[in-house]
Amino acid sequence: VYDTPIRQGKNVVVFGGGNVAMDAARTALRLGADSVTLAYRRTEAEMPARLAEVHHAKEEGVHILELVNPLEFIKGEDGFVSAVKLERMELGEPDASGRRRPIEVPGSEFDVDVDCVIMALGTSPNPLIKSTTKGLEINKKGGIVVNEDGLTSRENVYAGGDAVTGAATVILAMGAGKHAAKSIDEYIKSTVSYTHLTLPTK
Repeated sequence: VYDTPIRQGKNVVVFGGGNVAMDAARTALRLGADSVTLAYRRTEAEMPARLAEVHHAKEEGVHILELVNPLEFIKGEDGFVSAVKLERMELGEPDASGRRRPIEVPGSEFDVDVDCVIMALGTSPNPLIKSTTKGLEINKKGGIVVNEDGLTSRENVYAGGDAVTGAATVILAMGAGKHAAKSIDEYIKSTVSYTHLTLPTK
């Protein structure tokens, strides 16, 4: 058994508006937080999370703070975050996603006292994969390029899930894993020669 410490905040802010942000906010409450605020740079109407997720989060006590964006995390005397500086936003014209683009409101900064911050923004693949793996082909969005078998540009290296497709569902990621496993199995069977071993007899 491993002792994995978890910093359980009492006054938590979660940045994001997707399903993961809702999960993080609800989990923080269940871990004992007194107050959980979900801060989002657009309004609740523009949140990408499923309506049911938003409903359940609010039902459990998550407070939603709309039209704000983080500017700075303020460190307390104990070395941990003690507050976050936010700025208010307003909605402009629709952007490429079809949602109205958030625009900063000059001079609208204000501080909120917190002792735990959870960032639930975006689902891009970890950039370390590209920078630490030579010969691995990456597309414009940072996803790993694979062929129809899940094989990457690196010999004998397979990939699947969000690191390839971008944000998708668990079901698709599981399917990609099974497909890659099948391809790996077929590759091993086609390249490895097996010899029959005779067990020694007494």
